Amino acid sequence: MAQFLDIPLELLPIIFGFILPSRYLANLCLVNRSFHTFASPRLYHQIVIFPWQKEIKLKIALLFRTLAECPYLARHVQRIELRIFPKALASTTYNSLLDNCVRGIQNCVNLRSCTWTRDGSFNSAVMSALQGCHNLQEIELNGHDTGAYNPIALVQFQRLSKLTLIMPSAQIIDIMPSWMSVTGATLRHLSIICKSSSLITDALLESIAPNLVELDHLHLIGCPKITHEGVGAIVSTNRSGLIALGLESFSSSFDINEFHRRCSKTKSLGRLQNITLTTSTEKTLSVWIKDVNTLLAALPLETLHLNAPPPLVNVQMTSDFWRNIVDAHSTLLTSFSIHRIQIDIDSLRDICYKCHRLEQIFIVAERRDLDVVAQCLAPAHRLRSIHINFPMASGEPVAHGLLMSDALYIARQCSATLTQIGCNTRVWQVNRSFTVNADGETITETSLSPYERPEIPEQFLVARG
Repeated sequence: MAQFLDIPLELLPIIFGFILPSRYLANLCLVNRSFHTFASPRLYHQIVIFPWQKEIKLKIALLFRTLAECPYLARHVQRIELRIFPKALASTTYNSLLDNCVRGIQNCVNLRSCTWTRDGSFNSAVMSALQGCHNLQEIELNGHDTGAYNPIALVQFQRLSKLTLIMPSAQIIDIMPSWMSVTGATLRHLSIICKSSSLITDALLESIAPNLVELDHLHLIGCPKITHEGVGAIVSTNRSGLIALGLESFSSSFDINEFHRRCSKTKSLGRLQNITLTTSTEKTLSVWIKDVNTLLAALPLETLHLNAPPPLVNVQMTSDFWRNIVDAHSTLLTSFSIHRIQIDIDSLRDICYKCHRLEQIFIVAERRDLDVVAQCLAPAHRLRSIHINFPMASGEPVAHGLLMSDALYIARQCSATLTQIGCNTRVWQVNRSFTVNADGETITETSLSPYERPEIPEQFLVARG
């Protein structure tokens, strides 16, 4: 009889690829030398530090000490994601941590992606170390430099394929044209995330557009000065056409109809599969609905994200709007997401019944409608992720235990393909076990467990503004 040790070694990387929590991979490294050989690259391939993890300061200190002192482990690192970084430290402790950070990053010779977003924690020493990583292609940075680094030095980040800037300062905006001139040829994904910045203007977008002809993804959040003029300049000069476009909290002067007219003239939206939009105000919502329906109608749309701007809560869209979405995109739509927008039950049922490729759905629903919502979701036989937000305006926050009970109730009604479900600010993994009873029938038991994937769920990446 074959034993576990008889498994061919070449199968171990495939098996370990299904192991998600890092603590399990760490345990595999301790089994024997063969397991260590194949599990350690997987363990260090992607390093993610979540803000909500316990003992953050200690974890980060130990991480970078390991990378600094063990180059043979650091060479496995291809992605570092730090959305929290300790700042309130004694000077000697901070200097020691910073020294390990720099030496650790220098040892990450295969680093391809770095996220470093805590305000004030990114500095010149870390920047210089990253610029020495010649395989680096993706960076996500807090652009509020606060004198910690020289923004002009950012231009040395070249050959980037993905760039995300959070709250960029005026100095960084000033160097954007020259920066895009040296990295635009390889750049495929550009995101600028602000709360409400007047620095991002049509003039800026028009100045960088000629260097972004290879761009596939453009996402702009909290830029109330941009209109169809600036976005239209980037879209219309693009060589092949964007695949994804996100416009959230943009100018009230953004004329969607005019934007659509210009894009139709240049045929520049022919590849657009993913779109994220913020609705208009209540006074002009009917015009916005009409123009967006026209814009979306001819797109090969696979992913649709809509959100209402604060202080609007639970905006009511017409059933005709959702019907037009289904009629135009039911054969391609895989992800449907709405925030602060309520959808009527009939429209939800229509989407789940007719969109046969639907894999993700994020909606707003009343808790009192839980039964009927579960019934609507059941026909979607490819669903992998569900997230439901309950309106908070009219009552107290729902307790964690009740949210988990609600999520489990819905998961039990849904397709066996479902692997992730969330309610409000909670997310769980969906697990299923199978037993055979005395009559030979297979019994499926559905349960929930804590979310353990290294990726942050999409709905928590950005506070929709």
